[in-house]
Amino acid sequence: MNKFELLNMNYLVRGDFVSPLVGIAFLLVFLLLVFITYNFRLYVKMILFSNFNISKINDKDELESNKNRKAGFWLIVFFLVVISLILYNFISKTSFFFNSKNELLYMIISFGIVFLFFLLKIFLKKALGEIFSKRHLTNILYNQMSRKDKGLGLLLFPLLLLYNFCLPLKDMALILFIIISCIYLLLRWINGFLIGIKYGNIPYFYSFLYICTLEIIPFVLVLRLILN
Repeated sequence: MNKFELLNMNYLVRGDFVSPLVGIAFLLVFLLLVFITYNFRLYVKMILFSNFNISKINDKDELESNKNRKAGFWLIVFFLVVISLILYNFISKTSFFFNSKNELLYMIISFGIVFLFFLLKIFLKKALGEIFSKRHLTNILYNQMSRKDKGLGLLLFPLLLLYNFCLPLKDMALILFIIISCIYLLLRWINGFLIGIKYGNIPYFYSFLYICTLEIIPFVLVLRLILN
């Protein structure tokens, strides 16, 4: 047994290869995270704590300042980029047509799908808020959901790094990723359901129907489309 085989058995050398495109993408995302945490450190802490501390959920002062609005924008961008990289990882591992020649195209498609889906959801929520005269409720729902999105992006990015660049911890990172994502989706849907009842005086059935229409059904359709 030569030295290379011995190192490979001890997981010191990866059996797969991370393409330069993926490496550059993660480097840029990491620099974006450094920029956010350096300029908006207090806001990042608030977002993380508000996802675990119920008493902070209805705090409105955090959205007042212009600096916090900028921080919120960058954290939403960070969340969408992380989700795009997750989608790219999924496509690259499951698509029969994926290869090194078209990986840039697949990455662009992944980013396009995520950003367009996000904008479409915002448009539908705003439209429904105008149609049913629930603009205030729509704003509250958007703020609460986006806060959870920002927290999720911060939690998933380290796991995504482990999945792509640390072979010994790849399986563990994938399991933690699935667990956190499932808990996030469940809490997101429950939170949206309760907001409709508490702030919109909406009957239970219509609040549940609203969450199914704008949250659960689109997620299931996108998941089915990706799996197919």
